[in-house]
Amino acid sequence: MFLKGLDMNYALLMKGLGLKWRDRDGKEIDDLFTFFKSKGVNCLRVRIWVGGSGPSRLPYALKLAEEAYMLDFKIQPTIFLSDCWADLYKQPEPKDWASLDFQSKLSKIQSYISSIVESLTPIMDNCAYFQVGNEIDYGICGVFAHDRKRRKNFEWLRKHVWKYESTILNESFKAIKTYYGKPVALHLGKWWDLGLISSFLSAMDEFKVEYDVLCFSFYPSMFGAGLNRLEELKGIAEDRGKLVAIAEYAYPSCPIKGQFWFMNKPSPDHPLTPEGQSLWLKDFLTCCKRLNLYAAFYWSPELYLTKNQVKGLYVSEEMPLDFGWGPMSFFDEDGYAKPCVESLSYGIVD
Repeated sequence: MFLKGLDMNYALLMKGLGLKWRDRDGKEIDDLFTFFKSKGVNCLRVRIWVGGSGPSRLPYALKLAEEAYMLDFKIQPTIFLSDCWADLYKQPEPKDWASLDFQSKLSKIQSYISSIVESLTPIMDNCAYFQVGNEIDYGICGVFAHDRKRRKNFEWLRKHVWKYESTILNESFKAIKTYYGKPVALHLGKWWDLGLISSFLSAMDEFKVEYDVLCFSFYPSMFGAGLNRLEELKGIAEDRGKLVAIAEYAYPSCPIKGQFWFMNKPSPDHPLTPEGQSLWLKDFLTCCKRLNLYAAFYWSPELYLTKNQVKGLYVSEEMPLDFGWGPMSFFDEDGYAKPCVESLSYGIVD
């Protein structure tokens, strides 16, 4: 089964603020999960941060996952090992773990992941695989290459970051496998840097990290890249006998401003227009089918808001809504579905 997925973690927050979405005919969408299921989506990537309350923490994540489960979506839990955002260029450990020595941190990680897995027991049959960490090329859970110059030195990374990162991953995966034996995944963010990818994976092999799925972020409008890049990523996973998944992807319908201003280069034959976005999504999912990819998750298709729209709303500082993602969204700035929602029917759904 191809997991045609979404990372839709803002949905509960936006719904709680009274925000609305509308379909192509202008009709208000009662339930986003039902809407996207009708378009062919069958899996939800669920972000889980350390902590007991607030967006992306376990109670919030469980509610999101349970709503998807009720519609028989598959669930892909992503355990961040942080209490806030962690990605390619930052990997903070939870504040309460910062004073722990490495061995104590490992014990904390193992007990924490065990508790997450136990909490997911009622919906475990629908959990497809577990991802630990998010874009972990340069580290995880406070073990991180803070010096940018050091990131170019793969031998230094192997000795000072990846060696310890592999231990964290092994302990994490052990905690998951002990309970349910579900597949586990690595997620790399620097999808365009084949040298880094190769060195990272070689280090994981050397340190005997056992995983089943190799995931990549994929944002081609960073460089105007074509879909042939997916073939390269597929080849890397295939050479190691792993399934390949796209943990995050998106494509804009117009030029982007704000935080993601650099994602403004159109891929060949896919202009930055609503029609170009729709065609790109169709071609992307068709390519996933041809390459027999395992999964792909569009990142935050629900998030259409601008700074002006957010004014007057109470918005968590941890989960801002106005950082300029609107061009990537499946909805325009008024909450009406763009043409790309119809492209979701392409690709595989068993």
